[in-house]
Amino acid sequence: MATKLLILHGYSDGATSFTGLRDFFESNGYARNDIFLLNYASMDDQADFTDFADKLDEDYAKQFSGERIDVACHSTGALVVRLWLDLHFRRQVEEGRSAPRSPVRHLLMFAPANFGSDLAEMGQSFLGKFRSTFFNSNRKPGDFLESGRLVLQGLEPASPFQWNLSTRDLHGDGFFNPELGADNVCFPFVLAAGKGYGGLQARLIKDRKKPGTDGTVRICGTSLNTRRCLIDFCDREVKPVWLEERKFPSIPFAIFGDFNHGTLIEGGEDFARSTGKYALKALAVDSLASYEELASEYGQFTQRNYDGDPYQQFFFKVRDDVGLPVLDYYIDFYAQLPDGSVHQKLTLEFDRMFEAEFYRHSADPSCRALMLNLARLREYFRRLKSAGARLVFDVCANSPIKEVRYLPGHAVVFDGDSPEDGPMFLFENTTTLVEIVLNRIASDQVLHLVNFDLSRLELPPTDASTSASGRARLLSGPSRK
Repeated sequence: MATKLLILHGYSDGATSFTGLRDFFESNGYARNDIFLLNYASMDDQADFTDFADKLDEDYAKQFSGERIDVACHSTGALVVRLWLDLHFRRQVEEGRSAPRSPVRHLLMFAPANFGSDLAEMGQSFLGKFRSTFFNSNRKPGDFLESGRLVLQGLEPASPFQWNLSTRDLHGDGFFNPELGADNVCFPFVLAAGKGYGGLQARLIKDRKKPGTDGTVRICGTSLNTRRCLIDFCDREVKPVWLEERKFPSIPFAIFGDFNHGTLIEGGEDFARSTGKYALKALAVDSLASYEELASEYGQFTQRNYDGDPYQQFFFKVRDDVGLPVLDYYIDFYAQLPDGSVHQKLTLEFDRMFEAEFYRHSADPSCRALMLNLARLREYFRRLKSAGARLVFDVCANSPIKEVRYLPGHAVVFDGDSPEDGPMFLFENTTTLVEIVLNRIASDQVLHLVNFDLSRLELPPTDASTSASGRARLLSGPSRK
């Protein structure tokens, strides 16, 4: 445990909400004058996460002079801290430091919004702005009818901000890499809430009781135990390529099913007996070995005490083979029989069970998320095996330029003839980052070659399939019961 502790609030909140958490930590080892709280302008439309991270880096240098501290954060505060750590790491590398050292020793994340909130888009509406202006005591005087537009866009599920940050600090170089050693690394811990809201809030806002969430954030989206893969439809053999990971193999993650997003950090006796107990265990970690042991203990706690269905989130980002984002596309899942025809009943069943769970980011539709109930998905795979079918998906896209088109992509998700009960890429209560690359084809109107006599050269045609997508075959092909 470090000698000093910093506490960060979440979106639209303030330091005054964390006196209970402050008092708990004071009674468990920190001196009163060594506990610091932070306020940041999360409802300012002009402010974004980079502003918060940059200012925090400046204030940290002035107040702590390089001393390693502990940090406890709630909800959106997790993204602020992660970006600060990423910024601090990059600056140390630019300065030529051979062994970057994390300013944070232990990072406690309470119900973190690591991969977004279903409420974020609603916050950008007029109703959200009205609420933040007239019914939120944490609003700054200059934030009239503002609700933090840039922050909320970063908080949406499938936000480009989350993708870019995660590809650096979770799947690139950063302070979550155990190769840095115990004296330089940051030890992160995720303490998630396990139930949604009830009462009036649940009646007024349906997402407050959405399954798989704590009433604000997606439970599977709190975990930092992400995977990342690339599916390149320009390759002759299309299969997921799993990218190398530099972060801890297992980052401690526990779900506390008796708390929702707000009550998780209120303090008090219930907190002290459960969440607080495991927070103190985290602060006692002093080596890579003890960190690994606690990750196992967190997992065992969740298995014993949380009876909710497991979920997994798939975060899709689609681009073309020259690196440009593909904004208008459709990912079409369907059940296919060995002869290539569509199993209509199982396809429509997949649509009914899962299609509505796709989320498209409001500012960048190349980024989308699909949250799946794994208990229901495994049952669906058993039905596929019984029918001898397989689950496949097509990706079809439209270009905003008429002289450019994208070739459709096709891949098998799960083959019912395989000996496994389900795909090998199912990981409970996690997010999987999936980057999809489509083949971009430009017509001769964009560019063409001419010979010495200025005559146009006729080049061989592109060898590519133009068959209809699975949805088109479903609509025009034979019906299957």
